Amino acid sequence: MILLGSSMNRWLEVGLVGAVCVAVLGFGGTVPWIFAVTQVLVLGLAVCFLLTGEFRGARLDRFPLAIPFLLVAFVLFEICPLPIFLAPLFGRGRDAIAGASHFTISLARYQTTSHLLLLVTDVTAFCLTLLLCQDRHAKKRLVFALLSLGAFEAGYGLIQYLTGWQQIFTYVKKYYLEEATGTYINRNHFAGFLEMIFPFAVVFALRSARLLLKNSSGGARTLRRIASSREVIAVVFWLFLAMLLFAALVFSRSRMGLVSALVSLAAMLTLAGTSSLRGRTRAAIAALFLFGVLGLSAWIGIEPVISRFETLGQEYNLKSENRLAIWRDTLALIHQHPFLGTGLGTFSVAYTSVQSVFLNLLVDHAHCDYLEVVSELGLPVGLLVFASIFWILARAVRRYRGMEDRFEAAVCLGSIGSIAAILVHSLADFNLYIPANALVFTVALALARKGRESAELTTGDVAASLSNRSSG
Repeated sequence: MILLGSSMNRWLEVGLVGAVCVAVLGFGGTVPWIFAVTQVLVLGLAVCFLLTGEFRGARLDRFPLAIPFLLVAFVLFEICPLPIFLAPLFGRGRDAIAGASHFTISLARYQTTSHLLLLVTDVTAFCLTLLLCQDRHAKKRLVFALLSLGAFEAGYGLIQYLTGWQQIFTYVKKYYLEEATGTYINRNHFAGFLEMIFPFAVVFALRSARLLLKNSSGGARTLRRIASSREVIAVVFWLFLAMLLFAALVFSRSRMGLVSALVSLAAMLTLAGTSSLRGRTRAAIAALFLFGVLGLSAWIGIEPVISRFETLGQEYNLKSENRLAIWRDTLALIHQHPFLGTGLGTFSVAYTSVQSVFLNLLVDHAHCDYLEVVSELGLPVGLLVFASIFWILARAVRRYRGMEDRFEAAVCLGSIGSIAAILVHSLADFNLYIPANALVFTVALALARKGRESAELTTGDVAASLSNRSSG
């Protein structure tokens, strides 16, 4: 493998981290002109990378890279003008587009075009992260940058909750005035971001605990040696960070966010048991984390969070207007456009044709990423998209079990937890349609996909790469 040039690698690292920070801190990327800065950074990095010719020395897997590029091609097809006589072949009656000489598969071409740009940004960020992960040190700095951003968001959210200072920098919040939202407008999307960062803090706590308890056999002398070890500080730090992230998630009062984080935590602890990590290490870390979160929650006050779960029965009552009713209507929309969908980003427009609830409101999302993606892209493409995500997840699980490099194993396990959390949350929300969270999710996918190569990179490989570069 040929490594990227050091200067290009540093620009790539700084630019990618900066793009993620701008997206997250800028209201989760929901303000178009702020997220445009992220898009300029990501796409600009890609252009510079191509112009410098660095791509000639880079090696990227053909699969699953083929899937996102096929997806981009399909969305381009959705907005491509087609002759009107082909309308019946694509399930579009001529009476619906009378007087037109052309039509598009997308029911709202502008929305699909704008979402296409978001998709291209995410696909580009995925590729750039794969390239960046070829450098072990750059990969480590990227993960630590994500953790630092998560710590800032968690702290910001807890300050909002504890002090009642409900502002996002200079912007005074209008909604969710009793919850922690960080720099996000919606508490569920704030929780979606935290649940993707939280697993990395947990796995580094497990990694530090393993180093701390290594070769320990019990007894007072062993305990004194453990207490004086430098790894104690690392364990305390990572556990505190994990508790901070989880506490902020709890006080966002997002039910699915809390459930997703717990599912992710259980999956990581179970998977860690298949490696060389001893059961008592996992049990000790889990117990310390649990007692710490419970103590912090009791000190702050857990009653408002419990009250949110008490309303769960009303939320999913089949006789009222709720998510279940929206899902039922979305299934009807999928039935109308089963193969090609309505066009990426067109849900708010297409849903009106089947809308039976919230008739005085604009329903802009299905509150289920799986149903919304399938309704917009059709069953074949929608299933292909999620199948490729689960394929990456399954490959990461299999690769983790055979990893010997502890840092690579920790990043791989953290990525697995991050992906699993957002996939669970997507059952009842639309985090993948929030630009910042979609960007962080693609970075997590790339971290999960890229592990074995960087772990197997030896000093001889680096020396050979430098020799090839200097001779060239």
